[in-house]
Amino acid sequence: MTIYMTANINRHRKSRDMCWISINIHRKCCCCPSKSTRSDTKAIYFCKELFQAMVKNSVHIKNIGELLSLPYLANDIRTRINSLVLDCNLVERQLSAPVFLNAATIILVLSGTAQLNINYRSYFIQANTAVLLSASHLFHFRDCSPDFSGLCLLVSKEFMDEMDSTDMIYRRIRYGVKLYNTPMVGLNEEDSILIRDRMLAVGKVIGQPGHLYYKEVILNSLFAFYLDFSNIIDRKEEFKGEGNLNRYESVIKAFIELLVRHYRKEHKVEFYATKLNLSAHYLTLIVKRITGQSVCDFIFEMLFSEARNLLKHSPLSIQEITAELHFSDQSAFGKFFKRKSGFSPIDYRKKQS
Repeated sequence: MTIYMTANINRHRKSRDMCWISINIHRKCCCCPSKSTRSDTKAIYFCKELFQAMVKNSVHIKNIGELLSLPYLANDIRTRINSLVLDCNLVERQLSAPVFLNAATIILVLSGTAQLNINYRSYFIQANTAVLLSASHLFHFRDCSPDFSGLCLLVSKEFMDEMDSTDMIYRRIRYGVKLYNTPMVGLNEEDSILIRDRMLAVGKVIGQPGHLYYKEVILNSLFAFYLDFSNIIDRKEEFKGEGNLNRYESVIKAFIELLVRHYRKEHKVEFYATKLNLSAHYLTLIVKRITGQSVCDFIFEMLFSEARNLLKHSPLSIQEITAELHFSDQSAFGKFFKRKSGFSPIDYRKKQS
């Protein structure tokens, strides 16, 4: 299979400081060129300054398997979640050139110092610094001290979807707003040790593919990490209040609050945009820039999470769940759920029992 990529550069007509790249991915069979091709389009949104810097530099977009040069099969869990121990040599080999990782990336610095460039801004990092990066962060390391070391956890969106409860999605979006522009969290010694131990625990279970409940123990250890990290962030003063929210962050916060109240009934972008006095396109642009996901992604994440919860834990019938989540009919709900999970609602419920 050969993959061809072309890119179209666009400037958003309502905002001078934002633009986006439309990447068209064409897949063609090299054995039989006459066979039909399949094309996908993916939009990546940037502020204008970031885009101008990008065109002057070599930028790589990698998934977890590519970064780690993994020999695993495509459906191996370790291509969707993995961890590694960072040192100066590994950083210089793998992360010294600007890169977008198609995953959430959590880095905990254990010792030494380095400069970390994120979206072409430079940050000094040292021991007890945690860094949280989304797929929308372009980053690379430089000037690592010889004693630099750290832990790195990589979680793809596909794997994150399997973990998220509705409450965790809400927390992830809310923190993402704050952490996008300043993706650093300074930890005290006690919190740093706790996060280190949680990250090591996740790495340990990832390294046990023979475990009979392999996926489940990974999900449980990741969930424990997430809860402890959320607890640390909740206690930090810089994440309380709204005094330092910029315009985009304020829009995202208002969108999240609307989403939590209305996602069961309102499934269309236009509803949320109208409530915020914005066009649907502009709301999508802002949400995409800050979080790396579209408004529809978030609506469907919340619906899918709630659907799983109801199928697992409630006595409601499929028809009653369809009504609870305001799908037009049971067929529409079934198609939505199967597209997200690979199972029909009935099969998913049987699988959980």
